[in-house]
Amino acid sequence: MTAPTRRLPTPRDHRIDFYRGIALLMIFVNHVPGVLWEHFTSRNFGFSDSAELFVFLAGLSCALAYGRNFLERSGLIATIRAFRRAGVLYLNHIALTMIVVSLYAFASLATGDGRYLMQLGFGYFLSRPVDTLAGIATLGHQFAYLNILPMYAVLLMLLPAMLAVVRRFGLPGLLAASVALWLVCGLWRFNLPNHPNPGGWQFNPFAWQLLFAIGLATGLAKAGGHALVAYSRPLYIAALAYLGVSFVFVSGSMWGWEQALPLPQFLREFDKTYVSLPRLLHVLALVYVFAHAPAHSPLQRVGRDNPFALLGRHSLPVFAVGTVLSLFAQLLRLNREPSLAFDTGLIVLGLGVHFALALFLDWWRAVNAPASAERAPAERRTPEEAVARARA
Repeated sequence: MTAPTRRLPTPRDHRIDFYRGIALLMIFVNHVPGVLWEHFTSRNFGFSDSAELFVFLAGLSCALAYGRNFLERSGLIATIRAFRRAGVLYLNHIALTMIVVSLYAFASLATGDGRYLMQLGFGYFLSRPVDTLAGIATLGHQFAYLNILPMYAVLLMLLPAMLAVVRRFGLPGLLAASVALWLVCGLWRFNLPNHPNPGGWQFNPFAWQLLFAIGLATGLAKAGGHALVAYSRPLYIAALAYLGVSFVFVSGSMWGWEQALPLPQFLREFDKTYVSLPRLLHVLALVYVFAHAPAHSPLQRVGRDNPFALLGRHSLPVFAVGTVLSLFAQLLRLNREPSLAFDTGLIVLGLGVHFALALFLDWWRAVNAPASAERAPAERRTPEEAVARARA
């Protein structure tokens, strides 16, 4: 009897880590508002920003991490792993929230300046602490700059349902259902509540799921050996043209002209909560242009040792540390006059910590690799082989 064939694992595409690393750095800079360097991040050159790119790449990564296991092996095991990852994100979010609250409370106590506790939307935490703590625990209450991980955790909880749709109806079924949910959210303003304050989540997961689903479909198509949207010269030119129009619109501060378009508000505005159409088209055009860059382009030859790929390989710890650093930088800038030298020092120091952390994590992974490699073959040994190796 012949042994069953096992499909070889898909080689890691370091371009995913590369773009995710760039997105992490831009998120850090954008979370220190007012510094000169925020004028050089992607949001100043188009309708979307680093958050849209990050969520698309999250969907693509989840396709490679969980999609094949769900569709070809055990849906239950893949689901448990996705839920476990969502739990890790939840714990990280709660820890970040408490760290930031403690940081700003300590600054207020140390200086006697209550303005520190008026930042980041801490008002409800001071006036209605019990309700706010309940909201934090249930992810309903999110402070400013601390609202990406809750959305991502919900998307991971939705992932098994998305993959079940793929198993039953294929990628077209997934995309059709995702677009329908996105339209319902945008047109009827469906969102999760933000307890105890009015309104909904800053990143509505039922709208952002479309970007995640497109990334998921892209990753599943890639794992199958083909592109979700193949290269087309007319489409590539159209994508470039849209990016150019977006650049002119944003850099020229032409806000308001879109109101003349005979479309529903959701399809012409630039709302981030519901990922309105102009933002969605911009990030998709950006991904298409970079994904189908010429073969000789450096963008197609990203290696494992690329510094940005290094950051992207350790996205969660790098993001968490970067979030604390950015909010600490906001704290340091609160009572200061704008200063190019001071702001540059903050940004350079923060970026240095990002890379130092990623280097340490890469080194630590390499240190533990021999032990992992030793354990892996042991799982495949017979009991007799294991006993003989133990005696040796």
